[in-house]
Amino acid sequence: MDKTSSFSIHKGKPIRCKAALCRKAREALVMEEIQVDPPQAYEVRIKIICTSLCHTDVTFWKLDSGPLARFPRILGHESVGLVESVGEHVDGFKQGDVVLPVFHPNCEECKDCKSSKSNWCARYANDSISNTRRYGMASRFKDSTGEDIHHFLFVSSFSEYTVVDIAHLVKISPDIPVQKAALLSCGVSTAGVGAAWKVANVEEGSTVAVFGLGAVGLAAAEGARLRGAAKIIGVDLNPDKFELGKKFGFTDFVNPTLCGEKKVSEVIKEMTGGGVDYSFECVGLPSILSEAFISTRTGSGKTVMLGMGKHAAPISLGSFDLLSGRTICGSLFGGLKSKLDIPVLVDHYLKKVLHDMHQTIYVIISQLKPTEPFAPSVGLSISVSPFLVDQLHLKNLRVSIERHTSMAESVSSQTPSLSEQYHLEKEVKPVEVAPEITTTTQEVEAKEESPAEEAVEDKSKSPEVTSEEAPAATEEAPANEENTSEEVAEETPDEIKLETAPADFRFPTTNQTRHCFTRYIEYHRCVAAKGDEAPECDKFSKFYRSLCPGEWVDRWNEQRENGTFPGPL
Repeated sequence: MDKTSSFSIHKGKPIRCKAALCRKAREALVMEEIQVDPPQAYEVRIKIICTSLCHTDVTFWKLDSGPLARFPRILGHESVGLVESVGEHVDGFKQGDVVLPVFHPNCEECKDCKSSKSNWCARYANDSISNTRRYGMASRFKDSTGEDIHHFLFVSSFSEYTVVDIAHLVKISPDIPVQKAALLSCGVSTAGVGAAWKVANVEEGSTVAVFGLGAVGLAAAEGARLRGAAKIIGVDLNPDKFELGKKFGFTDFVNPTLCGEKKVSEVIKEMTGGGVDYSFECVGLPSILSEAFISTRTGSGKTVMLGMGKHAAPISLGSFDLLSGRTICGSLFGGLKSKLDIPVLVDHYLKKVLHDMHQTIYVIISQLKPTEPFAPSVGLSISVSPFLVDQLHLKNLRVSIERHTSMAESVSSQTPSLSEQYHLEKEVKPVEVAPEITTTTQEVEAKEESPAEEAVEDKSKSPEVTSEEAPAATEEAPANEENTSEEVAEETPDEIKLETAPADFRFPTTNQTRHCFTRYIEYHRCVAAKGDEAPECDKFSKFYRSLCPGEWVDRWNEQRENGTFPGPL
């Protein structure tokens, strides 16, 4: 019996399942059996496949007063699942569909939803108190005593099953890996990348400062880099994040504890000659937002607030700073309309148009450390960081180390796990998963490489892949590409073909690789023609230094010196 058949058994009936229940603020979550009622009109009941833990979950877990502090409650809002059943008047969703629940509504009917000016939903977004979108405080969850359990952000994904209104639900392609799909519902691609693209609209060659190098901050930097920012400054108290930040496009870093008597804004103004063009506040503290605002350029600087402040605390900004031309705005859900933009992001991810987003998710996941299973018998997987595990005292929480698989496979058979299905599809005998997430992630990504990267396959499948090993992945590329570069020089001397860029496991044959390689060549052509001091060469230097990993540049410099450089110089 397949999964959809088992779904039919429970259609229209309550389901008993397990959930991680928060009984009281700041207390450890407890695994309990709960009852999930069937969906009402305009609602869908979902079987959760994978869920992620966001810092917003921790924020609400800590709340012990006010209208938002309600217990018992099921937290969780970053997830992906399968449609188990639908209520009346539900169009566009059917049993077995792969769906992404999102906390921000998109009714598609109100004036704002139909407008291209914002992603606000005038019909629903003003209500953040209710349990269910159309039925107020009515709950779809009950504990073993029959007591109602509160919902969280209209999602509540820390449960095997949940009920979500169609205004908060997006149907997505079944081909995207579950652990990456779950992150699309909040921080990585929406709050971070979306804010840089749709809200700030970062321009090529501009300067950017990002305050807070968590998942959202890293994604904001990635979005800025994809937009062509020349300088991206990271601000964080933890220097350990700086090395990781380089992989996301950060060119400079500021540690506030090392600024002496100077404010961070003063240091940034000195670094940029007057302030950055764009700043992103990704922490949620009013004092940091003020510094981010003052760090921007007078007359044109723009600050985007991404962090969620505790208790919605007021912010204080200088009136003259506003009057002199600086602007500030918030970004909820990255300015994205969920039903329109998330399927596009998924499609771009699958086509590797957004390969850097792919790497954003990969690197963040690779930092996670496994602990004990969260719910091994029910197949619910949660991806979390060790910090958040400690914050919630979830000592029995584990990162599910699953092979990246098509979620469509999960519908077809009840017995095999998602990881087993991936290997069945590839006709490969399942292999015991190593304890490091970087290993499993890298092995799967290596299988997805295009033929152009297969020449370096053996090098990219090493047990541990780090940034220091990247040059090794490029060593064989020049030999395979010499003929190609000669053809480029003859046929289109002013254009660099994609294949001339060296292979690298982080950016295999993507537009970013091409732009990086092209700017490097343009810079050295400019210098050869006009000299090292020519100001017109500076723009190429800024572009390639912000786009290219340092090890690529070092390798290319070495190849130019020994005459083995693969491109037309």
